[in-house]
Amino acid sequence: MNLYLLRHGETDYNRRKALQGQLDKPLNETGRNQAREAARQLAGVTFDRVYVSPLHRTRDTAMLATGLREDQLTIEPAIIEISFGIWEGQTTDALGEAFAPFFADPPAYRPPEGGESLEHLVARVGEFLDRVSREHAGDHNILAVSHGAAIHALLTAALGTPLSQFWAESVGNCGFVVLHHDGTAWTLAQHCAARDKYYG
Repeated sequence: MNLYLLRHGETDYNRRKALQGQLDKPLNETGRNQAREAARQLAGVTFDRVYVSPLHRTRDTAMLATGLREDQLTIEPAIIEISFGIWEGQTTDALGEAFAPFFADPPAYRPPEGGESLEHLVARVGEFLDRVSREHAGDHNILAVSHGAAIHALLTAALGTPLSQFWAESVGNCGFVVLHHDGTAWTLAQHCAARDKYYG
């Protein structure tokens, strides 16, 4: 079984390097065009199920990238973005050293009030991976449209890598990776990074 992990297209918050986390911000025109480009890259792949985070930026990306209607998508709360709590809406520059470990030293990251730790995020998405591997063992291709940190957490959980390597892969807006499950374990089968870093 192949699990495609597609990051949503750009939002205005991405463009200004603001933490949107679980704020429900829409795609901008660049983001919609990125999703259309993802559709070209994924042409020829038939998905047995398409999971999306509850936020509109993932749902709209999924529809543009697959041609499916919204009622054909499966809403999956487990793959929603990490919560940044009281930091949501603020820019990374404004947060400065308080936020710096998130990228520079993930094991040292401490979430703000109301926020979610990276450890909790990895455990949350790990439960989704376990469920997918059980429920879709006979399916060929599954798509999950999610977010920057959530996708890196999915990779961390699937591959068993340490938190210090959380950002080892680069997955820009509408970049995707493909995980393969052979019935026993996950492996990284394909990587299409797209361009840019991560800001929710």
